Amino acid sequence: MFGLLDKIGTTAAAIAGLVIGAAVTFAVLSLYDSWIDDPAVAKAAREGFVVASEKTALQGQVDEMKRQFKIAEAAAASDRARAEAANKEADDAWAKYEAAVAADTGDDGCRVSADDLEWLRKSRPTPGGSVN
Repeated sequence: MFGLLDKIGTTAAAIAGLVIGAAVTFAVLSLYDSWIDDPAVAKAAREGFVVASEKTALQGQVDEMKRQFKIAEAAAASDRARAEAANKEADDAWAKYEAAVAADTGDDGCRVSADDLEWLRKSRPTPGGSVN
């Protein structure tokens, strides 16, 4: 009978040793995971997130600058077209005025000579400039 108890005791001790060994191994691996591995993984994930979010923010700024540049370019083109139209209109008005002065043959006491016309041409303000 003692032989049977010895075999059962030895088997129970071996099983208890395996269970305790497995529990200690699980505890050590859990501590390693929570103290060493998890912080390293979290740090690596945050580093990648920061870089990605900075890239996204910078891309948004670049897109906004491109949009504003296109708007400014369109406004400048519109302003150039209006300035050209205004210059053409001013040139037409000036030509009409010069023609009216040259055609003035009436005897109203005011005589315009070729020198007067030359002086008018020289004193005409240039577009964007001042009177000479």
